[in-house]
Amino acid sequence: MYGKLTLFSKVVRISSVRYYKKDTKKLLEFLAGMPKPNSSRIAEAQRQRQNISKKSEKYGPSTVYLQVLGSGARGAPNTLYLFTDQKRYLFNCGEGTQRLAHEHKVKLSRLDHIFITNKTWRNIGGLPGLSLTLQDVGVPNITLHGPEGLDELYNATRRFVIMKDMNVVMAKCSKSEDFEDNVMTVKYVLIGPQDNILPTEVKSAAKKPKLDNNLVEFEEFIHDDTDYYKSDAAHTPEKHRNVKPKVKLHTDKDYLKKKTERVLEELHKQSYSTVAYICILKKRLGTLDLEKCVEFGVKPGPLLGQLKSGHDVLLPDGRIVLSKDVKTPDDPGPVFIVLEVPELAYLNEAEFSAHFDNGSNPPENIPTIIVHYTPPHILKHPTYRAFMAKFGTTTRHLILNSQNSCLGSEAVHRTQHKLHLLDADMFPLLRDVSVPALWNPSPTLPHTDSPVRLKGLEELKNKIAVAQFQNLISMEGSCGGDAGIGDTDSLAKIELISARTLTMFHLRPKKEIDRSMEPKLHIQDYIQETMDADGFVPSLDQFRHLVDRMRYAKTELQKEYPKVVFLGTGSCIPSKTRNTSAIVLHIDEQRSILLDCGEGTFGQLVRFYGPKRVNSFLRTLKAIYISHLHADHHIGLIGVLQARRQAFEEIDFKRPIKPLYLLAPGQIVTWLSIYDHQFEPIRDDFSLIPNQNLLASNSETTNMELTSAVLASLGVQGLRTCLVAHCPNAFGVSIDVDQYYKVTYSGDTIPCEELVKIGKNSTLLIHEATMEDELADEARIKMHSTTSQAIEIGRQMEARYTVLTHFSQRYARLPRLNSHILNDNTSVGIAFDNMQITMGDLDLLPHMYAPLQLMFAEHCVELELKAQNRARQKKLTTSPSMPTSGSIRNFSTLTADNNVTTDNESTDLNNITDCATDKTNNVAKKNDRTLTDKIIETDSNENHRENILTDNNCVS
Repeated sequence: MYGKLTLFSKVVRISSVRYYKKDTKKLLEFLAGMPKPNSSRIAEAQRQRQNISKKSEKYGPSTVYLQVLGSGARGAPNTLYLFTDQKRYLFNCGEGTQRLAHEHKVKLSRLDHIFITNKTWRNIGGLPGLSLTLQDVGVPNITLHGPEGLDELYNATRRFVIMKDMNVVMAKCSKSEDFEDNVMTVKYVLIGPQDNILPTEVKSAAKKPKLDNNLVEFEEFIHDDTDYYKSDAAHTPEKHRNVKPKVKLHTDKDYLKKKTERVLEELHKQSYSTVAYICILKKRLGTLDLEKCVEFGVKPGPLLGQLKSGHDVLLPDGRIVLSKDVKTPDDPGPVFIVLEVPELAYLNEAEFSAHFDNGSNPPENIPTIIVHYTPPHILKHPTYRAFMAKFGTTTRHLILNSQNSCLGSEAVHRTQHKLHLLDADMFPLLRDVSVPALWNPSPTLPHTDSPVRLKGLEELKNKIAVAQFQNLISMEGSCGGDAGIGDTDSLAKIELISARTLTMFHLRPKKEIDRSMEPKLHIQDYIQETMDADGFVPSLDQFRHLVDRMRYAKTELQKEYPKVVFLGTGSCIPSKTRNTSAIVLHIDEQRSILLDCGEGTFGQLVRFYGPKRVNSFLRTLKAIYISHLHADHHIGLIGVLQARRQAFEEIDFKRPIKPLYLLAPGQIVTWLSIYDHQFEPIRDDFSLIPNQNLLASNSETTNMELTSAVLASLGVQGLRTCLVAHCPNAFGVSIDVDQYYKVTYSGDTIPCEELVKIGKNSTLLIHEATMEDELADEARIKMHSTTSQAIEIGRQMEARYTVLTHFSQRYARLPRLNSHILNDNTSVGIAFDNMQITMGDLDLLPHMYAPLQLMFAEHCVELELKAQNRARQKKLTTSPSMPTSGSIRNFSTLTADNNVTTDNESTDLNNITDCATDKTNNVAKKNDRTLTDKIIETDSNENHRENILTDNNCVS
């Protein structure tokens, strides 16, 4: 389609690499005999941690600071990181914590303790994913501090968060026993309602013991013991189909708890559901002044150590040397408090009176800073403000709650600004204006005066104008966080700090705030570095001309709906570029469906729709479809359910909220019921319809009637599921939107005939393509598809268009496609986070890959070098006696076989990819040796990482 494709023919030589005949049995036997990649590595990492910890136990920390990871803004985690030069600690762990930590290089490998203030999803939503990551990097133990029953989270998630190499223990938090280590002492303050009267919403929740009643019909699913991470490549749709759980109603009244017992249990559960932490750093000894020691006649030896420890010493000549005379004063250890007061009834000032600035408490007891997780409506109450004022004017107050606006990610904006150059409709600028944009009045211009480059510079100027406008909005948004807080006499002299990602407060050696590391947007740099890529500007110009001509040629009025928005297109774990699986299908202006819901999905919704419009979208959300029970496809569900409830309460607090339909494997009720019972009520937010009831082969009358009711609410004509080959109870789905459009979504699967059947003649197939073709054996073992396999399913399905998604994070920017695909591509597109497409835009997607290769040229070169390294390693480790079946020819040879254009539009793009050759050659020549060495190391680490995650049951 693109003519000669010579992008990498001069960069790497892989013509000698050979493919061997597929012998799956021998391959599996070989892999089974290999040692587990995580065992020795994790053990060594744990030993190193223990050695470092032992060396630091004798000394107090010399460097200590608090660092905000998540500001607590709606859609962002509310996570605080305590750094010391010996240990690391975390206070709360909201959903999306590990993604921000990864982007901003906040290392969590020395984390030992996590402190949780309250058992809400805002505080614990990031724990499941973070725990798997900590286990991967060799953390042997994690201690949870918080309300009683917090560790039940791991019992609830035991099916999809399996701790094999890390122990999670629950500290006993009591008033009579403090936590102490060589860094600090932590006093627990158990907070509960002072008058034993629960807040209105808690009482109403306790009076509605409906969860068991609603879910009792799914008892068979609740007691299901299936291992969803069993390493069994033999799972097939046929095997799944042998087990058809039949939904049956239970009328046994003894199965349910009595109403009074349930109410009492709720009251007990909420009585002390919050813990505050008063943290006192250990004393830091002053430094010894050796010059003064010499003046006083102290000779080198043990006397110096005694003086440094604060002891006076007696010299041989009878003189006494006082420690205070030869050393700087000791640092007594600053105090900081972490506090969350969910309701005014929970505020007990007496618990903190020892730290008030009332003239009687010693100065060292006055907190340097107090971190408030308290919600805005309580924080602004006069009673709470008076409480804050009692700590005095020297105490600063750091606010982490939903009044803040910072979502914390620069990387998502960087990628979106680049993609926005291709098409403003498919890649709209994000409505997250919480990260300020910096303005450079004199940007560096490329050294050229060619007409093509000047045209690109004009584009740059236009984008700069947009950046200026967005910068003004950003600055207004960032200033709005503290509005209405410090406007009373009681707080006139109190310093309030609105938290932003990477806001730092130093506790030692200095006590000061540092905002220098907070993320900022450099929009001019993003655009200019893209424009500077050799060949990109002419390819962009040709692509835009082609797009304009294709759109102009369409005589019929293009419909806005149905529309698809990709929120997460990565696999396994979130990265700074691709979040985990989530796709919005807009049926029409009033109705939408969410396909899968990985961690951080709600944060992606806020970024895409904006903090003001996201509630309008949530009120259109009629159903959430979960394809299977791996964490990267459903762990964000609770966050979305709670946000949707808030969206409806915004317009009418008293009106009952109609639950959305949850179309998911029936076994999900175990996780949801335990969470509802042990943490927060979510029973009224969803109505579960098992995917098992929607199977295309299921013709039971009752199920058909149930499906019809769902279809009427969703506004679609048909919805069917099928079992796919990935893990037990994994499903694909096809949705007949209307008589014109049909959308099929694969979930995670190897190529599956059942999916082809239900998706026949789809308008759009959204199919997972986790790995490149050369990793087909690895993909098979992990029950995933390669790019070519996904495309072939689309061809068999006779789908008009196929969009690939769910890429391994090794393809964070662009997946690697075979050249023969590129030269015969009229129907395949690549999904990106924050990409929206209408059905009329689908024919544009195949033409986009060529300029994308130029936009991400260095990444593409890196992928080719990794492929070359794998081929070399395979050649070294494979027996030469094994039979072979041909070789991979050079890319230019492959291109010669396909040097035929398919239509008039494609001829406009014949030479676009040729423009990248010089660029990639220069990159390869400049960095050939060092980059190759780096690729060998990083590719090995990536393979190890994915194997670790497979063993830890995180790869889906």
